[in-house]
Amino acid sequence: MRIHDTCFEGNRVDIHIEDGRFVSIRPHTPHSLRPKGSSAIDGGMVCPTFAEPHVHLDATQLGARLPNRSGTLFEGIDNWATLREGLSVSDVRARALKTIGWYIDHGTTRIRTHVDTAAREAAEALIALRAELKSPELLGVAVELQIVAFPQEGILTQTKRRADLAQVVAMGVDAVGCIPHYEGSHTEGDESIKICFDLADKYGLQVDIHCDETDDPNWRALLTVCDETERRGYAGRVVAGHCTAMHSWPDDVAEYGCARVAETGVLIVTNPLDNIVLQGRSDRYPKRRGLTRVDELWAAGAMVGIGHDSVVDPWYRLGTANMLDPAYMLIHAGHLTGEAQMRRVFETLHSINHLPFGAPPKIIPGAKADFLWFEADNPIDAIRTRAKPRVFRSGVGTKAP
Repeated sequence: MRIHDTCFEGNRVDIHIEDGRFVSIRPHTPHSLRPKGSSAIDGGMVCPTFAEPHVHLDATQLGARLPNRSGTLFEGIDNWATLREGLSVSDVRARALKTIGWYIDHGTTRIRTHVDTAAREAAEALIALRAELKSPELLGVAVELQIVAFPQEGILTQTKRRADLAQVVAMGVDAVGCIPHYEGSHTEGDESIKICFDLADKYGLQVDIHCDETDDPNWRALLTVCDETERRGYAGRVVAGHCTAMHSWPDDVAEYGCARVAETGVLIVTNPLDNIVLQGRSDRYPKRRGLTRVDELWAAGAMVGIGHDSVVDPWYRLGTANMLDPAYMLIHAGHLTGEAQMRRVFETLHSINHLPFGAPPKIIPGAKADFLWFEADNPIDAIRTRAKPRVFRSGVGTKAP
């Protein structure tokens, strides 16, 4: 197949694909012949497939079963704890598959999900589903699913919770998580981080922490995460999600924190859809936006990914599994409407977001022809419209949306 006069990395190019691989990517010229035939595509924009670095598939599609009437983070946690008691393996699997199908429709084929370690049925369901998704037979497209063992209500808050975490990690996951700001004190929060790293060391896993998801500027667990990452030589293996307290840190502390994140190679994942509504909730006016300091992290040389976080779950009743939605929210809430900033946000979805899974995919001659084609002619219009792309695997694409 051939793609004629399409946008790729800011240039107009012609792309030739044969036998499921890219054969050539050449600059488009006025003399380029327009391809003919049903497999030819004209115009639009091409980019690699997207990755989702932070979602909760154990709780997805549960938002209506027990509505979050206050809209707050902590009611969401309480509602999830109630719903968790009635989970079954089949229910978790069915809900996860529904949401994964939405992700595929919007061009995301790598997904990292957290699973509450107090929900054994959810862990069993998602670990089994991870193996099934490696084959395209289940959903028509192979999906790489990673699982983070996540103690939603802390590790040290109850004796059983530490045991639950250890048991789920031993079941075979990809990363170990914790939630320091949910512990009883800053000291216990720091201890939970060390427990998390110890388990990751024991099993050779990555670390993925819900970090400082609070408006309280006194929570600075991110600095401990950076210290542990450096001490243990874990650069490139640690994700810190949310980091919203940084929004309220004094500027000098934030400047130091951004530098430490960059120095230690911790990947920050911001979750704009949830945090724009969960943070600043108790403020009067002006209300804090509560997102982490993406622009300042960028300026310090840090890596920042973008997560959807919740899809119709107890924390966020909305959600489409379209990664362009959190990108759109981040641009607005983070004051990132500069031309280069908007392009960088889009690029994050198919570059930085892949880092927890390994190297980002490349569109180069000889590579497998897995890619997205948008009708939009540039990344900014793709974000503006948030329309579904055509998703191509080995050169074979879905029908036009």
